[in-house]
Amino acid sequence: MRLPFRTAVLAATVLAAASLFAADPTATELKKELLPKIKKAQAEGKDLGEAAEHYKQGDEALKQGLQEEALEHFKKAKETMPADAK
Repeated sequence: MRLPFRTAVLAATVLAAASLFAADPTATELKKELLPKIKKAQAEGKDLGEAAEHYKQGDEALKQGLQEEALEHFKKAKETMPADAK
């Protein structure tokens, strides 16, 4: 009787842990999400201001292997994107 209970608890724990990890996107995922939006806004002649600068800094950090720093820059780029470019 204890084995099914342990299995259920283990399964619930694994699912909870997986959902925590899935909640935060990686730097590469954010870059892939932002790139088309930035390209489209630039093609339309929109000024992206800080968002473009944060994107560039994130891209450079990613090229240097600095995942955490890149993630922070991409998050800032996403936050500072003009409303009409989102």
